[in-house]
Amino acid sequence: MMKGRNLINLFGIPAWLFLIWKGDLFYSIFILLFMILALREFYSIVELNGAKPLRWIGLVSAVFIADYYYVQPAITPHQIIGFLILVFLLTCLWELFEKKENSILNIATTIAGIIYIPILLGTAIDLRQFDFLMETNISFTLVIAVWICDSAAFISGTMYGRKKIFPSVSPNKSWLGSFSGFIGALAVCILFFELGWLGSFFSFKDAIVIGIISGIFGQLGDFTESLFKRDAGIKDSGTILAGHGGVLDRFDSLIFTFSITYLYIHFIIA
Repeated sequence: MMKGRNLINLFGIPAWLFLIWKGDLFYSIFILLFMILALREFYSIVELNGAKPLRWIGLVSAVFIADYYYVQPAITPHQIIGFLILVFLLTCLWELFEKKENSILNIATTIAGIIYIPILLGTAIDLRQFDFLMETNISFTLVIAVWICDSAAFISGTMYGRKKIFPSVSPNKSWLGSFSGFIGALAVCILFFELGWLGSFFSFKDAIVIGIISGIFGQLGDFTESLFKRDAGIKDSGTILAGHGGVLDRFDSLIFTFSITYLYIHFIIA
């Protein structure tokens, strides 16, 4: 397992950074692939609690949502609401004729999966398109900030952490580790701003806010996924990434970080 983990670190991390640099369709397809894998893992988790989500509706929705984030079409709020209505009605009608047990749970988990993975994680595609249009490096910054946050939290928490932050959800995470991770993420964002890597669009205040988002909400994303796994009685969301668990285990922090940064950029700054 350690050999597999080292291979993932050796080849996977540089490949991810290369795709961020490459951007455009290459990065969008990469994110779509991981959206589909993460969505499959999420549906497998909820199935352990007796739900039978309509996987095909979630997977098809992921493709349409990824295309929306990539193309950035000029659509109206009515069209967005219309898409959500259509997905919900289709899910209900399909469940009606399937005649399965736990229909409410099946419908709820299908929709929850679409919101949690394609809609939230899909914002990574939008942010990379934003990088291209505005000559920024927010995608690269967020990924590095979250990695540093996770590493700092793990090292300091393992060595010195005593008081646990959410023992019922993640028994190994400590307050010291969480604080260290927050400082690490904040330091990355400030450093990248000072080096000019964030681009001229973002101010120092924006760098602080993005650091806070990465350091706090990234960890909350991790805790949220731990909550799901704890509820299902499993340790990892999958086994596809040797030594790293599942795809969802690798993207849990970034799901919250990407989506909240997306909201900050498009609803606060812009």
